[in-house]
Amino acid sequence: MREESRLSYVEVVSIAIVLSVVGMSVLPQFTEASQESRTCELIDGLHQMRSQLDLYRAQHGNCLPPFDSFKSFKTNMTTKIGQYSPYVEKIPVNPFNNLNTVRFDGEPAGVGKAGWRIDTNTGLFQTDDSAAHAAL
Repeated sequence: MREESRLSYVEVVSIAIVLSVVGMSVLPQFTEASQESRTCELIDGLHQMRSQLDLYRAQHGNCLPPFDSFKSFKTNMTTKIGQYSPYVEKIPVNPFNNLNTVRFDGEPAGVGKAGWRIDTNTGLFQTDDSAAHAAL
């Protein structure tokens, strides 16, 4: 007959401790990767909106979309206008505050009232989640 081998209680506890130590040393790397991923997503959203706003300006006599409300801005960017196709499928979500809203003028970018902020005088499109990201 064959003898069955089993782990003792001490061996199981030892394995659990080793796995916990390894897990705690690897966790910070995943956190950093998550932060980098969100930063890349933020930069992609900025690039997408800035390039599409430039295209909108080029096709509409150097004018930006209407700024009377977020709804009209969103409509002009996401629906077909005359012969021009939609500029974006949807306003991107800012991954740091999970908002896809755009506010116009007022306080400087970075106060966190919306996902994005646009300066209606210059057309500068910025993030609104933090002052550090507003500088991107």
